[in-house]
Amino acid sequence: MIEIEKIAAPLRELLAEREIIARCELLIRTYDIVRSARLSQEEERELAAQVGPRIAPGIFASIMSKEPVFFNLPVLDTYTQMNGRLFHFLHSKKFSQQDFANASSRFLRSTPHLREMLIGCMKDRLKEFMSDAGYSLLAESRAHMSFSAEKRKVEAYVAPSIRSLKIDDFKVENGSDCIILVPSSESLEPFVQFFRETGEQAEEKNLQIWIMNLEKGTIDPFVGYTTDLDIYNQFDNPRLAEMVRNNWSLSSDP
Repeated sequence: MIEIEKIAAPLRELLAEREIIARCELLIRTYDIVRSARLSQEEERELAAQVGPRIAPGIFASIMSKEPVFFNLPVLDTYTQMNGRLFHFLHSKKFSQQDFANASSRFLRSTPHLREMLIGCMKDRLKEFMSDAGYSLLAESRAHMSFSAEKRKVEAYVAPSIRSLKIDDFKVENGSDCIILVPSSESLEPFVQFFRETGEQAEEKNLQIWIMNLEKGTIDPFVGYTTDLDIYNQFDNPRLAEMVRNNWSLSSDP
């Protein structure tokens, strides 16, 4: 494989700088590096042959493996948890307690910038998803997009986390579907809590809440149901919302 340096070089620079790095930060920055590389179709085909059709998740998975797809990347074979977040590092290098504290503080300082990166990457994936379902992009702002297909219109929003989602901020316009895309997280707990506290209210408002699994690059329904078969067929697990309703009701254990 001919190495694609405009992705490999920024990854090497990132991992040399962040010897202890939060898993979610590495994932988001991998998406952003791939996004910024603006790969040609030939480069996309070349990488897809190595890591699968969803390039950013595939590269991230390779970094987490013992044989990264790019040469001379550190093998992040050890991890620890700090403040509820997984942090990866190279086991053969000795780090002090202060090194880990510094890594955690640096991650927290980076959070606003990472949130902006995340929104951009999720918007790109949602545009691809909607295009594959036959929709055209009509308008776009920071975290909002309008799509249309024959006899259908969608107002779509991207939220940086399920915890930040306030459904009172959204309403369904006449003749339009309202979709809110949120990212997956390292724990199911915030999704269980949201569903039990707010899921019924969201359904009553006819909101659809979708989840983007960042590590897989997939999108699935979480709350609400689509009546568009073209969208339904794009979901990786189209019955997920039904499974959530059946398993996470108030009478069930998390």
